[in-house]
Amino acid sequence: MCGRYNIVTDAEALVDAFDILVNEFGENQPGAARYNIPPTSTVPIVREHGQRRTLSPAYWGLLPHWAKDKKLAFKTFNARSETITEKASFRSPIKKSRCIIPATGWFEWRKEGDVKQPYYFDTGGLIPFAGVSAWHPEFEMLSCSIITTASNPAVSRIHHRMPVILEKDRIDGWVSPETDMPQVLSLLKPYEGDDLVITRVSTKVNSTRYNDPDCIEGVRVN
Repeated sequence: MCGRYNIVTDAEALVDAFDILVNEFGENQPGAARYNIPPTSTVPIVREHGQRRTLSPAYWGLLPHWAKDKKLAFKTFNARSETITEKASFRSPIKKSRCIIPATGWFEWRKEGDVKQPYYFDTGGLIPFAGVSAWHPEFEMLSCSIITTASNPAVSRIHHRMPVILEKDRIDGWVSPETDMPQVLSLLKPYEGDDLVITRVSTKVNSTRYNDPDCIEGVRVN
């Protein structure tokens, strides 16, 4: 799973990195340093909207149009790649409203004795998570989910799941509504890059209210 991540950059950097034409945040720009983002937060996503690459605010926890309660988001902040075309919440979004969820890293936990020990994963730059989004007409809000897959060998030492990370040359194909489903599904695989760094970090991260720079400071383990 991916239940916590961060984005330590600003809107201008996202606009440049993802060739964004429309910034829907307006004056309410995404924070320049969000070190510890939990589900149900408002996060920036990148999507094709009206044939234009758009940076939009979205609620992290996908709410399909038929959802009666926002509590569903606690079950839909991740979408498993293996079953995404089968689950009612994700069947339509994977076909019609794929998005990028920009990050600079994410956290996973491993039980070590009596301690729930957090680890931080990053590549030293922006990481494009594969995601899906949905618009809820009654709540009048856009929401999203991060797609996960089986961990690659590096991540598997800590956790058995990881976010789907899109290589730069696959971003256009992912967000384009013209991409056929066999090609879309072929992108949902473990990250193959060799630049992933794993860092053992403070258990302060375990609190969703903690958002200081030392969230990502620690001892590198690879």
